[in-house]
Amino acid sequence: MEGWIVLGLILIVIAYFFGRIGFAVEEDKERSEYAKTNDAIDKAIDAEDNKTRNLLIKTLMNIGCQSEENKETGRIRFIYQGECFSIDAENESPFITIWDTYWARISLANLEINKLKDAINETNISMRPTIFYSIEKEESEVCLHCKYVMPFIIEIPDINNYLQANLNNFFIAHECLKVEFKNLDEKEVLQNAKGRTVVKGFNLK
Repeated sequence: MEGWIVLGLILIVIAYFFGRIGFAVEEDKERSEYAKTNDAIDKAIDAEDNKTRNLLIKTLMNIGCQSEENKETGRIRFIYQGECFSIDAENESPFITIWDTYWARISLANLEINKLKDAINETNISMRPTIFYSIEKEESEVCLHCKYVMPFIIEIPDINNYLQANLNNFFIAHECLKVEFKNLDEKEVLQNAKGRTVVKGFNLK
């Protein structure tokens, strides 16, 4: 009788032991599946954050720019170094287009348009942003704009500085245009040094 009791106790202990092992295995399996699920969620979130438009908004925040969406155009607008910029960015494209519109207005009454065209052409040869102009007939003004298309993907090293450097290029382009226009003015002065009056006028506000 005592032998049966002992045997029963042994079987109970064995069953408990193997039950604990099975529980531990199932628990490890559940933890493993949970970890895999978390990893998959994290990767999905990272992939979404790294899409072009989302990455741009995050990067603008990192460099201290508060952005908003233009409801009409869908462009992302923000202020950088006192200048109002807007950017076309789609998650499906690895490229963005930066716009700096109406950064200068010049009265047509004080401007030689052909000279402006020459200055713009010379500037566009060496600058990354492309300068172009539009004419506002009602206000009798020429308005200057810049745009630049560039890649914008998570693989770019130090993407915060990359964006800032390209935004800074717009200000360099502004100054370069002023210099080119001044150079053309000086050339015209030399060519007309014998007495012909030279009409000047490229005063950016």
